[in-house]
Amino acid sequence: MKALKIIPLIILMIATITYSQTVVVGTGAELNLGSGVDVCSGTWGNISGNVTGTGTSCNSPMPVEMVTFSASVNKASVTLSWQTSSELNNRGFEVYRSGKNTNTDWTKAGFVNGSGSKNTPSHYTYSDEQLSAGKYYYRLKQIDYNGNFEYHNLNGFAEITGPNKYELSQNYPNPFNPVTKINFSLPAGTNVSIKVYDVSGRQISTIVNNKFLAADYYSVVFDASMLSSGIYYYRIETDKFMSVKKMVVLK
Repeated sequence: MKALKIIPLIILMIATITYSQTVVVGTGAELNLGSGVDVCSGTWGNISGNVTGTGTSCNSPMPVEMVTFSASVNKASVTLSWQTSSELNNRGFEVYRSGKNTNTDWTKAGFVNGSGSKNTPSHYTYSDEQLSAGKYYYRLKQIDYNGNFEYHNLNGFAEITGPNKYELSQNYPNPFNPVTKINFSLPAGTNVSIKVYDVSGRQISTIVNNKFLAADYYSVVFDASMLSSGIYYYRIETDKFMSVKKMVVLK
């Protein structure tokens, strides 16, 4: 009778372990993900060590605790203000403005850098300037360093009302080289001329040439590339208003 040969049977079991708590990899430590292993966590925590291996890792957007988000209006400008109580892995905020009088046509207006990771409050502001009269809606797109993002919408809207008087603002910057901006406001539709003169009163440039403009806020750009350093004057003239201001070209 032949003896029975016993062959050991080895069964490999692969267990899936789900962690609900934060996984922290300290400085100098290493988390190795083997082939086929997926590690996902709603919150990674502060990872200062290395994550290696051929597996994959995934995570939801890093939390940014938003406390306030508000807007204030000054003439043709909207200033957005917001505060966070804590941030984790925050690269920054993209600022989006809706189309005039609608909250469905979003355009990127700017970007504000975030504070990375911190457990103390952070305050942010962004100025959206030289807007026409109308209602504007805003939202923030908070982005972390992994590319994850989350939107925060302004409650309500910011409204720019039309100007109630004629006004010519001081150019900015001033002194300048070679480009500056000139802002003005019109409470009613009118023909507008804006011209530049040297100190002797000689006209050297026309920025707006007797053009009809509706009541609103306006901004024009003056390029002094062809002028030498010195003092110049710019004058606005409408059907009912005239004003002159001094500007300085410094090269």
